[in-house]
Amino acid sequence: GECSAFKERFMECLRHSGYESAACRQSAMAYLECRMDRRVAPARAGRQLMANEPLEKLGFKDLINEKSEEKPKKS
Repeated sequence: GECSAFKERFMECLRHSGYESAACRQSAMAYLECRMDRRVAPARAGRQLMANEPLEKLGFKDLINEKSEEKPKKS
């Protein structure tokens, strides 16, 4: 599938961390973002693999805040 690489990175992270999901939150967030962004096969055109949900609602608010803090401020 379209998100296989994201899924595999997440699963690899889990294996390397002894299945400690907290250590793999970045990978989990990337995988979920992929699923929300991708459309299903043409037979179901217009449908997504996963409904769009705010990442904050999915428990990634702290990671989103980290991303925005990493951006250089314009002067």
